[in-house]
Amino acid sequence: MTKFILSWVVIFIGFAYSSFAQNGLDSLVKKLETTEEIEKIDLLNKLSESFREKDLDRAIGYAEEAIALAEKNSKSDKLAISQINKGVAFRSKGDSKPALEYFLKALVIAEQINDLNIQADALHKIGVTYLFQKDFYSALKFAEKEEIIWRKIKDDAGIASAANFLGLIYVNLKDYDRALKALEESLEIGRKTKDNELIYKPLTNLGDLYIRLKNVPKAIDYISQALKVSEESNNKFGIASSLLNLGKAYRLKNDNKTAIEYVEKSLEKSLEIQTLSLIRNSYEVLTELYEQTGEFEKSLFFHKLYKSADDSLINKNVRQSMNEMELKYEAQKKEQEVLALRVEKELYDRERDLNWAIRGGLSIITLLALMATFLYQRQSRLKQKTNNQLVDINKTIIQKSEQVNEQKEIIEQINKNLVSSINYAKNIQDVLLPKKADVLNSFSGYFVFNSPRDIVSGDFNWFSEVDGQTIIAVGDCTGHGVPAALITVLCHSFLHEICEQTTSPARMLEKMNERVMAQLHHKEGLSNDGVELAICIIAADKTQLIYAGAKVPLYLTQNQTFKIIKGNNFPIGDAHYSAQRVYSEHIIPISKGDTIYLASDGYQDQFGGEQNRKFMVKSFRDLLENICTENIENQSKLLENNILTWRGTQKQTDDVMVFGLKI
Repeated sequence: MTKFILSWVVIFIGFAYSSFAQNGLDSLVKKLETTEEIEKIDLLNKLSESFREKDLDRAIGYAEEAIALAEKNSKSDKLAISQINKGVAFRSKGDSKPALEYFLKALVIAEQINDLNIQADALHKIGVTYLFQKDFYSALKFAEKEEIIWRKIKDDAGIASAANFLGLIYVNLKDYDRALKALEESLEIGRKTKDNELIYKPLTNLGDLYIRLKNVPKAIDYISQALKVSEESNNKFGIASSLLNLGKAYRLKNDNKTAIEYVEKSLEKSLEIQTLSLIRNSYEVLTELYEQTGEFEKSLFFHKLYKSADDSLINKNVRQSMNEMELKYEAQKKEQEVLALRVEKELYDRERDLNWAIRGGLSIITLLALMATFLYQRQSRLKQKTNNQLVDINKTIIQKSEQVNEQKEIIEQINKNLVSSINYAKNIQDVLLPKKADVLNSFSGYFVFNSPRDIVSGDFNWFSEVDGQTIIAVGDCTGHGVPAALITVLCHSFLHEICEQTTSPARMLEKMNERVMAQLHHKEGLSNDGVELAICIIAADKTQLIYAGAKVPLYLTQNQTFKIIKGNNFPIGDAHYSAQRVYSEHIIPISKGDTIYLASDGYQDQFGGEQNRKFMVKSFRDLLENICTENIENQSKLLENNILTWRGTQKQTDDVMVFGLKI
């Protein structure tokens, strides 16, 4: 009964606080009606900031009103602040492209009026946007520029904020020594200033650092301190961040029940304040936790939500390159040049009108002459000042243009060298992935449809023959391009070694897992790279097939019946899964005329069609079922034509490999 009453007290207090906060916002909105335009800009910006945790569309609307009034009243500093607020609201919605554009506009204005505080704020917002997109090196560039400004003007709060941000970036770059130094400096300043905002952030990030270092007691200590500070100041973002990190810490302790409780509380708070980055991270951790507890339906449910949120933050918006930002910056400078020319023309028109007035007013010619002299001198000074500004702008434009051209030449040469090296790597990979396999000549026919997203591929096939048995493997390494291609080379080497020790598909997968975990240092937590792999052993008399799969299914046609045999739902490698894994074997009778297919997930994950969605597993199965009666060698061309039609103008999403074999 006491617990029931206490729950209602908590609900009542929360409702009362919410009502109080809402009443405060309502009074600010009402105040807009009686406020003068200049003061109204500050009020609109305050409302935009306040509505970020309640209604992002209203937050954007208030920022737009503030921008319009600032432009109307020529208040450059207020205009820059308003643009930053609009950018933050867009970023919270997961729309990074317009967010970056508004932050950049604010940065240009701040540079023109030489307002270092706004410059640093804009640089910080740009850096955080890149951080959300996991582009850590771009984030680092802007964070370093921000830090220089705060140290130059000796602003303790700014230095603490910049040091915390740098520490967070270093954590993600796994430069833990620099991260620790920066975060401890930030925390020291925060405690001196007794500013909760400056205290909870480094505490939170220190907790995250010690989670990555697997020092659970220290992690929980720092995170608990961050949670207490956030609760004291009712900082909902800080509370959500701390709860999520506590969940990660308890996961390291293998206390999954407590971990799930903390992460679900974090998710609830994150949804309340509409913070997409925290929502995404909560989904990701819940996916892993429910998989570890064996609740695979829940794990799959949260994985789908995680992928959707991650796409909103990263895939939906193209990351803005530094070259593009330079060009936009130059465009802003050009606008200033045009503005200066307009000022010059206006001065000329005024001078011309004054001359006409002198000619027409002969009766007061002496007085007008004195006035004209005075005005002419004043206008000449203004004109000279404008000309000097134009000269400076032109110098800046020429300098920037030369820098861009130099950088372009360097990048083109680097790109040329990279492409040359990657093409050579492709030649090596082609040797490992032969278009023809002699061990398959005794079958009725086969095909390999291999379409890398980049020049080299992370998908691979491998064939061998041991004691008359035919061994077939098809794999999909984490990622694509050169990093994934390097892992395919390791996999080929491992398979050659393993098939000399055993011809059990399940045991081969288990040995592959042991080797990948050891080679890529998974046990030390240094890599989450993995391989999705299927292995089939076909008997010498071709009457039996033994299959085992790590997330790669077997497709089989027998007597006009199409079947899918699924493997185990965990990959080779990848430290998110338990180190010891046992794979299942499927023994399948086969006969002449049967067809088997093995494929990576690249085909089914390709975006395209009228609604720009994924091809999906069901459509891929239906496609194989439709073409399985065609000549086996022609099926590769049919698969290629279909995926090209589906893609249309879309870029290829991932490496694609499909293998087909007719018994």
